Amino acid sequence: MAISIRRARGALAAGVLLLSATAAGAGIRQFSFDPADEETRAAAGPVTFVVNQTMFSTRVLKMRSTEAKATVDLARADIGALGRDGFSRAVGRDALERELYRILPVDDGPALIAALCPGSKRAWLALSPVRNREDVRAVVIGDDPTGGPAKRCRALAFTFHGEWTLPPGTPPPVEEAAPPDFPN
Repeated sequence: MAISIRRARGALAAGVLLLSATAAGAGIRQFSFDPADEETRAAAGPVTFVVNQTMFSTRVLKMRSTEAKATVDLARADIGALGRDGFSRAVGRDALERELYRILPVDDGPALIAALCPGSKRAWLALSPVRNREDVRAVVIGDDPTGGPAKRCRALAFTFHGEWTLPPGTPPPVEEAAPPDFPN
């Protein structure tokens, strides 16, 4: 009995250490990406994704232009927002881009929607997982203002460039402040 209690305590201690190590990598993180092809370079240029990373998930909060002062807020969206089979029609059934985010129509959102999906009033990004040291693919999906089904506007591909690192406890920079030591 004493041996099993000792093992249980050891397993619990190891679990606590693992959780603390994982939690240390959690929080708001910023990953920068370069365009992987000419279409992405022309449409979006280099971007930075601001993500909230927890032990169990990563949620994209913002997409920022790395070269210009443009930021859009993103909100998770249900694939049902695109209508019946709209998501599968736009990205394909086997695509890696499985996380759907709505481009919010505030600040620079309407301008990005107009640039990436001309004619649409609402738009979404279907993203592959946004992670440290991994490339990202995105499909831009727009609404049809005449009431038709959602449409695929364009595909974007980005290669991982780097991560902004800020001192612990420092909030992400606002648009007026230049990010310190941005990776080049």
